[in-house]
Order: sequence, then C-alpha cells, then structure tokens
Amino acid sequence: MTIAMNELQWVDFLKKHVNPGRNVVVGIGDDCAQVKVGKEKLLLKSDLFIEDVHFKRRDISLFSIANRAVGRVLSDFAACGGVPLFLGVSIGIGSLSSSNLKQLLKGVVTCSKKYKFAFIGGDTAKSKKVFLDVWGVGRSDKCVLRSTAKVGDHIFITGLLGKRPFNASFVPRIKEAQFLVKNFKVNAMIDISDGFIIDLYRILQASKKGALLEGNLPVTNGKSDLYRGEDYELIFTIDKSSKNIDVLRKRFHFVGRIKPNSFGYKNRRGDVKINGYTHL
Repeated sequence: MTIAMNELQWVDFLKKHVNPGRNVVVGIGDDCAQVKVGKEKLLLKSDLFIEDVHFKRRDISLFSIANRAVGRVLSDFAACGGVPLFLGVSIGIGSLSSSNLKQLLKGVVTCSKKYKFAFIGGDTAKSKKVFLDVWGVGRSDKCVLRSTAKVGDHIFITGLLGKRPFNASFVPRIKEAQFLVKNFKVNAMIDISDGFIIDLYRILQASKKGALLEGNLPVTNGKSDLYRGEDYELIFTIDKSSKNIDVLRKRFHFVGRIKPNSFGYKNRRGDVKINGYTHL
C-alpha cells in the first residue's frame, strides 16, 4: 500500500479532523501529548520501533533494540522538559525465540533502573517481523512545546551531529533538558529523530517563524549529518532576554536565531533545503 501523504501532511490532517477533548492540554503535533487529570498534568507518548524500518536484526543486539526503542520515548519526554514515570512495551515477536524475548525484556528492565521509571507491562503477539510499541506516562512542571519559539530566540543543539552509529544505543538528554528548564527561559524544544534540518523546520512550522543558521554547524562527518536521523540531541530555543546565555554557548552548540516567518529558513548562503528521514 502506498501512502499518498508525507508525515508532515498526515499530522496536519489529523490535527484538523480530531477533536482532542476538554482535558487535553497539548494534542497531536508535538513530541508528547499533555493531558489534565484532576490537578495533575501528565505527558503521554507512544512510539513504534520496527524491524527493517528502524533497525536490521543482523546489525543490532537485543539489548540495543530495547534500549533504542525505550530511548525514543524518553527522548520525547526530554524534548518537552519532562521526566518518565511509567512505561509499557507491546512486542510483535517475529522470529524471536523465548530466550531472545527474555533478553529483549531484560534490556527494558535495565533501562527502567537507569532512568528511574516503572515498567508496568504490555502485550505480546505473533508477527511477521519484530516490532516494539513503547508507550509511556511522564511529568513536566513546564511543558516545552514546538510551537512557542519567539523572534530573537537563540537556537542551540545539545551535542555533535552524526557522532553515533545508527545501530548503537544512545543516552536520552533528560538531564540536559532538566538543567535547561530549571535555569533558562526555554521557548521551544524538539529532539533530533529525523535530522537536524527537518526537525528544526518542525519548530518553525509549528511556531510560524523563520530562522537564520549562523556559523559552523556541529557536524562530525560533514553536511550529510544535518539530514540524517537518530541523533537524539535536543534543538532548543532560548529567549533573547535570558541571562547567562554565555554559559549555554560554552556547554552547548549555538547554531542560529529565530526570525519572523516572512524571513524564511536560511543559512548564510540562502534558503535551506528541507529534507530528512520520513516514516511514510
């Protein structure tokens, strides 16, 4: 089956046709949903990790499959300035043996201890290929969105692009996100799952803003690193009125500034070509 819409168009379609309900604070189109339950505001997230779409069995250990699948949800919590509380994992077992399945679940449990969330179950079923559907509940005292970047914001990335092999595990930037939201006025944030260029574009599109990329971008292998996915660093924008921005320049990578929507998406040579990994 061919999907006629790309991922961005599909999200726009859903936003127009789904009524989120009165207790939904943040709905479709951001890294997490945020819902109100009594006086508590909770983050909700689910993410698929599919054999031959996101990974090749021959290229990756069972631990890394679990680590990366769980890490993708944790990274989205980080992008909203949040921390994980509870996670569950539903697994299509594909050709996994019982021993393989136990090793996979051992990886999930290891992550739960490392990142301090409760692993609360899930489901298993036969499938043609291995897949994991990870779903989680988190909390954020201040939910940071994609849609609230402001003109004049300084744009940063938490780390180098392209340094991590595609089949390697990664560390979700939860600690970095907590440092940022507790000490600075973070206006917008997103994790780099599909490539720096397209993920910054998602902030610009949601915020109805433009951007100017300045200076040398923090790439490891060259220009292609700007478009590759699965870096899982954070792109964040800091209000121009924030104090101690020099502290951020020493710790993270300054890459540009937010501009009015009419400015467009540019680097010093002209318009930026928008490209990256898409799931449809």
